[in-house]
Amino acid sequence: MGKRHIWTLTALLISAGIAAAAEHAGGGPELERPAVLIWKGINIAIVVGALVYFFKDPFLKWVEDYKNSILKSVQEAEENHRKAKEELQRAKEALEEAKRKYEEGLKVAEETAQREREQMISQAQEVAQRIREKAEKVIEIETNKAKEELRRYAAEKAIQMSTAMLKEVFSDPEQQKRFAERMLSELSKN
Repeated sequence: MGKRHIWTLTALLISAGIAAAAEHAGGGPELERPAVLIWKGINIAIVVGALVYFFKDPFLKWVEDYKNSILKSVQEAEENHRKAKEELQRAKEALEEAKRKYEEGLKVAEETAQREREQMISQAQEVAQRIREKAEKVIEIETNKAKEELRRYAAEKAIQMSTAMLKEVFSDPEQQKRFAERMLSELSKN
């Protein structure tokens, strides 16, 4: 049977159903008769059959497209989930790497600080040693100066005291005469 015949048959059945429904449209107990119910059932079956016949392919296409879109969404969700897991794994690895680098950096910083401290202590000890040596030289120089001044002072005092004693001794003319005779006698011996 061709499509034209199916359309004709469908139109005929629908119009017969409409006519039967219009005949009983007044309401009341007639609506509940079995003939009316059968016609209503036939009308519904025809409409549903026509809908299925004419809209079956678009409906199945829509269902297929909807199913494919759901499957695609599920696949995308699974792909996103997989990517998220990979990103999480990379993030965990990056965190571990960052922790490792932090610990290495901290260790290097501690070692550098220790070396710097040791170097600073060594430099401070060298400076202290140089200061100590300079201080010892300054003390030695100052001590020698003080000794020299003390010798000069002692010599001056000795000269002053000797001069004072000699003046006192030679203030006596008798002493002067004896000294002069002794010197002359020694000169004559030479």
